[in-house]
Amino acid sequence: MSKQVKGSLFVEYVRMIKKHKHIKWDEYLTPHEMGLLDEIILSSQWYPYEIFRQYGAAIFREIAGGKPQVACAWGNEAMDRLAELYKDNLVEEGGPVTSLRRFKALTQNFFNFNSFEIAIHGDNHVEIAIDPAFGEEAVQGYSYQMLGSFQRLVELSGANEVQADFASKSWEGDPQTVMVFRW
Repeated sequence: MSKQVKGSLFVEYVRMIKKHKHIKWDEYLTPHEMGLLDEIILSSQWYPYEIFRQYGAAIFREIAGGKPQVACAWGNEAMDRLAELYKDNLVEEGGPVTSLRRFKALTQNFFNFNSFEIAIHGDNHVEIAIDPAFGEEAVQGYSYQMLGSFQRLVELSGANEVQADFASKSWEGDPQTVMVFRW
């Protein structure tokens, strides 16, 4: 079975690309990928993960300028929106680990594969490994975006002095991207 992403997530990248009409997207995207931008994206439908990945890599290069701090900020903002949308079903006050587990369960509605794995090392230390399928082009932007999202979720759950960093980065030659969070 091919990897796919739900339209409710896919449409966010489509909107970003369409909003920035001045960028020559065809330098990064195939004619088929460009054509999909003109279609109606249904939130309940599955879309090819490979195209989602290509959109993400192009957005990171062009809109974020390849800057990790911009992707991190997007992750923070995205988590604030998700926390508002899912209210009591996502954020557990005083329970960052529970909130991360809930987020993991929520993402299973957006991807038909495991996009990340969580290793829990106590009440205030977790490691999160990103699925290597994100590929070399897209993994850096996606990883920084998720670093911002996870950090924000831990903060929203009541953790103080959250430390977030990478233990390894696949785009720098490591076999997998792993993030470390302590609070």
